[in-house]
Amino acid sequence: MLNHHALFVALLFPLAASAAAPGVVRGKPKLALVVVVDQLRRSDLERLGPQLTGGFRRLLDQGARIDGHYGQQNTYTAPGHALVLSGSYGYLNGIIQNKYFDRASGKSLGMLSDADAKYLAGETKPEDEVSPRNFNGSTVGDELRLSTGMAARAVAVAVKERGAILLGGRTGSAYFYSEATGEMTSTTYYMKALPEWATAFNAAKPADAYFAKSWDRLLPIGAYTLSGADDTPWEGDVLGLKRTFPHPLTGGDAKPGPKSYEALTMSPAGVELTFAFARAAFEGEKLGARGVTDLLAVSVSSTDLVGHTFGLYSQEYEDVVLATDRALGAFLTYLDGKLGKDGYVVALTADHGSAMPPEQAAKVGLGGVRVKKAAVKTAVQKALEARFGPGEWVVALEDPAIYLDWKLMADKKLDHAEVERVAGEGLLTVPGFVGYATRTALQNGWLPPTEAARAVARSFYPARSGDVIAIQAPYSYWGKYGEKDYGGSHGSFYRYDTDVPLVLAGPPFRPGYYGRREMVDLAATLAQVLAVNPPAACEGEPIQAALR
Repeated sequence: MLNHHALFVALLFPLAASAAAPGVVRGKPKLALVVVVDQLRRSDLERLGPQLTGGFRRLLDQGARIDGHYGQQNTYTAPGHALVLSGSYGYLNGIIQNKYFDRASGKSLGMLSDADAKYLAGETKPEDEVSPRNFNGSTVGDELRLSTGMAARAVAVAVKERGAILLGGRTGSAYFYSEATGEMTSTTYYMKALPEWATAFNAAKPADAYFAKSWDRLLPIGAYTLSGADDTPWEGDVLGLKRTFPHPLTGGDAKPGPKSYEALTMSPAGVELTFAFARAAFEGEKLGARGVTDLLAVSVSSTDLVGHTFGLYSQEYEDVVLATDRALGAFLTYLDGKLGKDGYVVALTADHGSAMPPEQAAKVGLGGVRVKKAAVKTAVQKALEARFGPGEWVVALEDPAIYLDWKLMADKKLDHAEVERVAGEGLLTVPGFVGYATRTALQNGWLPPTEAARAVARSFYPARSGDVIAIQAPYSYWGKYGEKDYGGSHGSFYRYDTDVPLVLAGPPFRPGYYGRREMVDLAATLAQVLAVNPPAACEGEPIQAALR
C-alpha cells in the first residue's frame, strides 16, 4: 500500500516531462555565468528599456530572449532559486517556502536551516539558513562538477544566504553577506574557514566605505517619468533611509555597524558589493582558467530588498534596476577581458516578479488587501472552535500555509480532511483570499484540472507543507510583508509574480525572440550546452530553437 508521500508523487508524476539527453557541444565555454536578479518582472525590462545601457541592454540585443514563466504558486526567493539550476519544482526538490513549520521540533525554521552547520563567524540561531541539505536532487553546477571528476568549480555569490546556497548546489560553494559584520562569509557546510582571497576582500572593509555616502539617483530626476512620486504613503522609512532621495546609508548610527551594514543592502550599494565580490571570487578561484568549464552564479538581492521597502513602481526600484544594469555591464566587460567575448556563456533571469503595494493597487482601482496573520489565525480558530470545540487549533502560519494541531485532531478522533475543510472555509471569511487547497486533497490528487491547481500542487511537499494552503486574491498578500504597512511583495501564481525575463547569450545561442517557456527549461538548456547530464529531478526540455 502506498504511503501518502508515495501516493502524492505517483499522482503528480505526469506533471514531469522527461529531459532530453544532452547533445554533443563543440568548444565548451570556459565559464557559465548565471545571473539571477531577485524580484524582476519581465515587463520591468520592457518598461525601462530606453534607460538600459549596460548589461541588460547588451544581453537583450545580443542574446536569445525568452519569456520565462514559473509554473508554481510559491514564488518566493527560496523556491525560485532552487528551481533555476535544478529544473525541478518544490514538490520534488523540497524547497517550497522561505520558512516552514517543523513538526519534529515544534518550531518555524528557515527552509535552509541545518543543525549540523553554522556560520563561519558570529552566532548561529537554529532558524538561520546555513546549508542546502533540505534541497533534494542536483543542480547544473553539481552535474558539471561530477562530469569533471569534481575538477570544475561551482561558486555562488549573493547578499542573501538562500540566494547563494541554492545556486551553489549540494557540491559547490556559496558566499553571502553578513549584516552583523559587513563582510562576506560562508558556513561550515562548505568550508572550515574562508579562503585567503575572501579574507583579503573583507580586510579592505568595503561595507564601511559606504557609511559616509548617500544613495542618490543615477540619472537626473526628469528621467524617472515611469515611476511614481518620490514620496508616497506605501513607501517605507527603515534604518534611517527615509522615503525620499538622497537616502543616507548610516543606518541611523554614528559609526559603521550592523544597522548601516543592513541599510546598504537596501540600495545600489548592495549591488556594487555583490559584483565586487564576484570579481574577487572569479580571480581567487581562477574560474575559467584551469582547463575545465566552471560555473559562477550571482544573485542580486538588493533589487528585492528595495522592492519590498519602496514598491516596484517607485523611483528607488527603478534606480536599483538601472544600477544593476550598469554593474552587470561592467562585469561582462571585465569577463570579456579575462576570457574573451566568446569564452563564456551567460544566463540572465529572475527568481520571481512582484505585485505593487496593495494600497497602491487599491488606489488605482485594482483592489488589494494587506492581511495580518492575526486575522487569518482568528478566522480559522473561530471556524474550528465552532465546529469541533475549544483548542489551539492553529500551531503555525508560514505563508501560504496554515499548520494545524495533529495531536488535537487525534485526541478528538477527528477526520483530517473535514478539519482542513472547515479551516479553509474559515479562511475565506477574511478579505484578501479567494480559495484554498487542503493537504488531503493535494495528497490524493483531488484537484480541478486548472493551471492554478497545478501551480499549487507543484509547491506542495508533504513533509514541510501545511494543512491548508491559502490562495490570495490578486494584489493581496499576507505573511512577513502583510505585517508591514509599506512596500511590495510576491508569492502567488498571478502573472506579475510568475513572468520573468530569461536571456541566454554566448556562442551556443542564436539571438532572437523565442516566446514563453517554463523556467524548468533553463537548467535543461544549460546542461545541454555544457554537455552534462540534466540535474536529477529536472523536468524541463532544452530550448532547442535558441541553440545554434
